[in-house]
Amino acid sequence: MSHPTQKKKKQMSHPNLLLLAAAAVLLLCQFPHLANARLSQNYYANICPNVETIVWDAVAAKVKQTPVTIAATLRLFFHDCMVEGCDASVMIASTPNNKAEKDHPINLSLAGDGFDTVIKAKAAVDAVPQCWNKVSCADILAIATRDVIKMAGGPWYDVELGRLDGLRSTAASVNGRLPGPDSNLDQLTSLFAANGLSQFDMVALSGAHTVGLVHCSQFANRLYNRVDPTMNPNLASQLLRLCPKNVDPDVAVVLDPFTPNQFDNQYFKNLQKGAGLLTSDQVLYTDNRSRRIVNALAQNATSFDKYFTSAMKKLGRVGVKTGSNGNIRHDCAPLANLSHFLSRQKPHMTLVFFLSEYRSMAVPPSRSIPSIFLMARSSLLLLAAAAVLLLCQFPHLANARLRRNYYANICPNVETIVWDAVAAKVKQTPVTIAATLRLFFHDCMVEGCDASVMIASTPNNKAEKDHPINLSLAGDGFDTVIKAKAAVDAVPECWNKVSCADILAIATRDVIKMAGGPWYDVELGRLDGLRSTAASVNGRLPGPDSNLDQLTSLFAANGLSQFDMVALSGAHTVGLVHCSQFANRLYNRVDPTMNPNLASQLLRLCPKNVDPDIAVVLDPFTPNQFDNQYFKNLQKGAGLLTSDQVLYTDNRSRRIVNALAQNATSFDKYFTYAMTKLGRVGVKTGSDGNIRRDCAFFN
Repeated sequence: MSHPTQKKKKQMSHPNLLLLAAAAVLLLCQFPHLANARLSQNYYANICPNVETIVWDAVAAKVKQTPVTIAATLRLFFHDCMVEGCDASVMIASTPNNKAEKDHPINLSLAGDGFDTVIKAKAAVDAVPQCWNKVSCADILAIATRDVIKMAGGPWYDVELGRLDGLRSTAASVNGRLPGPDSNLDQLTSLFAANGLSQFDMVALSGAHTVGLVHCSQFANRLYNRVDPTMNPNLASQLLRLCPKNVDPDVAVVLDPFTPNQFDNQYFKNLQKGAGLLTSDQVLYTDNRSRRIVNALAQNATSFDKYFTSAMKKLGRVGVKTGSNGNIRHDCAPLANLSHFLSRQKPHMTLVFFLSEYRSMAVPPSRSIPSIFLMARSSLLLLAAAAVLLLCQFPHLANARLRRNYYANICPNVETIVWDAVAAKVKQTPVTIAATLRLFFHDCMVEGCDASVMIASTPNNKAEKDHPINLSLAGDGFDTVIKAKAAVDAVPECWNKVSCADILAIATRDVIKMAGGPWYDVELGRLDGLRSTAASVNGRLPGPDSNLDQLTSLFAANGLSQFDMVALSGAHTVGLVHCSQFANRLYNRVDPTMNPNLASQLLRLCPKNVDPDIAVVLDPFTPNQFDNQYFKNLQKGAGLLTSDQVLYTDNRSRRIVNALAQNATSFDKYFTYAMTKLGRVGVKTGSDGNIRRDCAFFN
C-alpha cells in the first residue's frame, strides 16, 4: 500500500495509551514507509507526488552537462544492488574506522558523475518542502537509472519504489559479489543467481554495456603478446593503436564502437561479430550455453527492451531494506548513526527504537495490553511518546539541519549586508580573499564550522587561533568577519540574530565569487561554538609536507571524500605561501617532481636564509583569479607545496586532477559541492552553541 488507511479508533480509557496511539498514528501518517514493507509503483503518491518529475529534471540537467552521466549512473545502480542489495550503500563515504564499499578496488573506477547525479537529484527532491527527507537515496538512484536509460534512447519502465537506505557499508562485503572483466560464464551465472537472477536475466542486463567506456587495462589480456582468437581482427588492430602497451592508465575506449551513445541492442550484434571488448562480454557468445540468448536479443530490439526492463525490475528488488533495517539519509554519503537521529530529523527511527524497547519488555502472561500501558504511566515510554508527538507537531525542535532560507524571517537581508561589507574590505585589501577562504577551512576542519578559530586566548586558555599552524592566518580574514558582523548587527532587526559562524560561511562564498569563482547557495543555521583550545587543532589540519594518505585521512575524518579533498585543494589557486613552506623541495637538492623553470625562479625569489616574512603566490600564472589553473599547474610540476604536487604525482588522485584541469565547469561544480559538505561539518545547534555578540569572545 502507498499510504496507510486511517480508520476511526474506539476511544481508549487510559490517557497514556491515547497519547502513544496518537503519536504512532501521526508518525505513520508522516512517514508511511514504516507501515509499508513492499515496493510499489505509486509508493510516493501521497508523500512526494512529483518525485519522478523532480528527479527527471535534475538528471536531464546533469546529462546535458556531462553525457558520461548515463553510463556512470547505470553502473552505480548495478554495483549497489549486487552487493547487499539496492540500498545506496555504495554511496557511503569511508571513515578512519571503516573502509566502505565505494573504496573497494573494483569500485574505484566508478565515475564520480554517477554519485553526483544522485546527490543533485536528492537535493532537488529535498528542496520541495513536502518531500524533504521523505525519499531515500536508494529510490532516487533507481529512478535516475531508469531515466538515464530512457534519455539514451532505451526503454521506459515503471520503477517500483519504497526502499530505505542501508545502515552499513563495508569494502569486505564487495568481495566476490561483482563480476570482473575476465569472468567466465559459470562465474557470471553464479554471481547473478546469488541475487535470484537467472542466466537469461544476466545476459539481458549485460546489454547495459551498449553505453559507456572501459579502460584499456580491462582487456589487455586479450590484446598483447597474443591477440585473443575470439576477438574480431579489425577491432584488435584498432585497439592496439588506441591502447598501445604501457598506455596511460586513464585512457579508455567506448564499449560499443558502433552506436556508443545509444541504448540499443547493438551490444549483442557486436558479440556476434567478435566485437565484445571484455572477456566477460564475449564469453556470452563463445559459450554455447548462452549464445542462443545473445542471438535472440540481437535479432529483436523489442525483445531486448522487454527482457532488459524485466531483469532491471528484478534487480531492483534485491536486498531491499525496509522497517528498522534502513532509514532515509538526508545526505547520501555520510552514514547516519543513532546519535544523529534527532539532529537529522529522523523521528520515525526514534519511534522504531522506542517500539523495540516496548517489545523487549517482560510482560507477565496474565497481563492484558491495557494493563501494560497502566504499568508505563510514569515510565520512559510515556516520555518518549510525548516527545515523538511534540517533534511531529513542532519539527523545528528536532531540526538541526542547515537550510538556505534560515534567516528569511529573522534577518532577511543578511546576505546582501555581508556582501557589501566584504566587497568594501576586498577593495581595501585584496589579500582578504585568500585570508577569508583559509580562515573558513581552518575553522571547519577543527571541531566543525563554529567560528571557534576566531576566539581570543585568555590567561587560562590557549585558543585555536594561537596554535602554531594557525599563526600564519592573515588578520584580514578575521577582520572581514568582524566588519561583516558589525554591519549585520547595525540593523536593529538583525542585532544578535546571526552567528559569526554563518557570517564566515557567507563571506567565504562571497570572496570566491569576487575573485571570479562560482556562486553557490550557502546553507545557514549554525551557532557559534562554546569552546576553543589550541590542543584541539593537533592532527586536524594538513601540513605543507602531507602525503596523499595523510590528506585523505584528515578529510575523511570530517566525512569528506578524496574527490572532495582534491577539489577543495583548488582553493590554492589564490593566495600566498611563505618560502619556508616549500624549502625542503628547493635547497640542497631540487625535488625532481618540481618543474625546473619554476625551481630556478623560486631559488631567485627565495634564496637560503631568506627573510621569513617573504612569501610568493601559490599560482604564478593567474594569481588573482579563482579558476582551475591550480590543477593545470600540478600537471606541469608547478605545485609549490608537497601537499599540492602529491595530488598529481600519486596515481590514486591524478585522475581527479586531470579531470578538474580539463574542465573549468567541472571544477566549479565539484568545488562548490565540496564546500557545501565542508560547511556542514560539526555544526553547533541547540544547547551546543549560541550567537556571539563579539566574534572574538565567548558571551
